[in-house]
Amino acid sequence: MLLVDTADQNVILNALKFPGVQGFTTNPALMARAAGAEALSLDEYVAAARKLCAMSADIGAIRQLMIQAVGSADDALRQAACYVDDLKAAREKKLWIKLAPTAPSLACCRALKDIGCASLATAVFTAAQAYVAVEAGADGVAVYLGRLMRHERDWEKQIESVAAIVKSAERTLLLASFPDRQTVEVGLRYSRDITAPPSVLDDLLTSSLSQKAIKAFDEKIASAR
Repeated sequence: MLLVDTADQNVILNALKFPGVQGFTTNPALMARAAGAEALSLDEYVAAARKLCAMSADIGAIRQLMIQAVGSADDALRQAACYVDDLKAAREKKLWIKLAPTAPSLACCRALKDIGCASLATAVFTAAQAYVAVEAGADGVAVYLGRLMRHERDWEKQIESVAAIVKSAERTLLLASFPDRQTVEVGLRYSRDITAPPSVLDDLLTSSLSQKAIKAFDEKIASAR
């Protein structure tokens, strides 16, 4: 699963042209950035998220969308119900509700499933958090790999432990926080499900060796003429 990490509708539409992109992920910071604001009120945030859901309902290329819940556990369930309604009859789309790795948030997992949403525990950095999330019924776990690599010396052991827990539970491990293509290359050792910012997405097919090979192919065709 390849997603673009943004809340900007125009950027999402452009990213869908990239091979393999199935949808998008958002968070409060991305929502505020797309709105040109430092922060959003709860009502403003939910209104912006609902617009993204309404847009997604009409675009067949969007098959996966991930929206972060904000506020209390009850708020999360109310928000999810609104988003499901905004998707109308587009039941082939998978709506993920991102939840913080806290006890009140993770307690929503099974209720979210009952209304047709998948749940994703986000900002997970430890094996213990991943374990509790999957036992609580989360359908997936998101790790900010780039941030983990920057701040933890034993990041390799930590991501290996998280990946093992998620794999054994047959859930989704989504990796995020990619500053560059090289970090994506590292992440692909642990999961094929990633969300990348638009700038990194554009760089995924970059390889100097590929460029040389393509140039050689073109030169052979030119000489054959």
